[in-house]
Amino acid sequence: SFSGIVVDDSCLTTYADFKLHKYKYVIYKISDDKKSVVVEATSDDELKLEEGKPEPTDVYERFMTWLPKTDARFAVYDFDFEIEGGQGGTRNKILFYSWVPDSAGVKSKMLYASTINTIRDKLEGVAMTIQATEEEDLMPESVKDKMSKFR
Repeated sequence: SFSGIVVDDSCLTTYADFKLHKYKYVIYKISDDKKSVVVEATSDDELKLEEGKPEPTDVYERFMTWLPKTDARFAVYDFDFEIEGGQGGTRNKILFYSWVPDSAGVKSKMLYASTINTIRDKLEGVAMTIQATEEEDLMPESVKDKMSKFR
């Protein structure tokens, strides 16, 4: 990769489990030594909540809670959506998220920007990428909107 950062094998084994519906989402981060992309959490992991904050019950809200306000992350989410019109029913698509908030440090932004293709290209079956820089971009309505334009 352009940044020299490699994807740790654990990312791929966890992604394989994710594709078997073992997890609803997986959060990836660049390791502290800036050498590899590693798994930070899955939907099975307990949230680290701020003192006195109620635990969200909604799985998508739980997912959003993992994304730090001031640092970047990659993630995959098994996103369910209703089919409009005649077909009806619910489908699901694997979405890849690039979360790079405006408040993240310049170095972090550059590292994640130069590593996105390295990890995304290894995750087979991703339907689309959601590039998010603020919470608004993560909202389910916003994501569904992007998906409807994409189809």
